[in-house]
Amino acid sequence: MADKNPAAGLTDMFKSFGENLQLPGPDINQVVDYHRKNIQAMQDAAQIASSGAQAMMAKQREQLEATLAEVAEMVKSMGGDMSDPSAAMSKQSEFARRSFEATIRNVTDMGEILKGSSTESFEVLKSRVEDSIEELKSSMTKKS
Repeated sequence: MADKNPAAGLTDMFKSFGENLQLPGPDINQVVDYHRKNIQAMQDAAQIASSGAQAMMAKQREQLEATLAEVAEMVKSMGGDMSDPSAAMSKQSEFARRSFEATIRNVTDMGEILKGSSTESFEVLKSRVEDSIEELKSSMTKKS
């Protein structure tokens, strides 16, 4: 049995065909630089997303603290004389209204934080794609 790989002859044939065409090979430094820029853009986008997540966590903590303070205030104000059901209902409905408004405000704030970090992250990646297209156009123009 022959130990020779039958595909090796075919590979050698294509290799010599490519060498005979004398096609220019890729500039390794240019390829590495291209990918380095891509990786840098991904790192920048990830950093922006991470900062956005940290801002959201800080905002959630702030909102939780404010909510707990408001609940504590409501409990204090409702304590004591509960003989007037109308006053108790009024306090409860006021608390519900304030809670609802705070929830809407908090959701809006969170949405703005998320929108800002997502938009900024997208812009970094979009800019890199645009630069990549220009680099490819430029390299094609040089070769022509």
